[in-house]
Amino acid sequence: MTEEDDLPKASDELERLAARLEVERHQAKIEQEIRRTATSALGGGFRIAVEMLAALAVGTGLGYMADRMLGTLPWIMVAGIFLGFAAGMRNMIRSAERMNAKRDGEDDKMG
Repeated sequence: MTEEDDLPKASDELERLAARLEVERHQAKIEQEIRRTATSALGGGFRIAVEMLAALAVGTGLGYMADRMLGTLPWIMVAGIFLGFAAGMRNMIRSAERMNAKRDGEDDKMG
């Protein structure tokens, strides 16, 4: 066997390796995007949960303080809980809309 016979074999092997490397790079890029998206979604979920809890706490706290001052315990506090819940829902919807708009903007860039 001469060196000229080995040249086509080496060229074919290099092409197969290059194709395999390209596939592995593409898979790694997809996996990285999945991890980034999952991390972003988890952070968004925690943010929404904290905003909801904060709104409930503020509504309850302000209602309780007003009840203590006016001597109407627990009626204003109950109203504060409902107002806090409504404010939390409003914040949650706005945050979800912002996250969707951001995701849609990223999808437009990628697509």
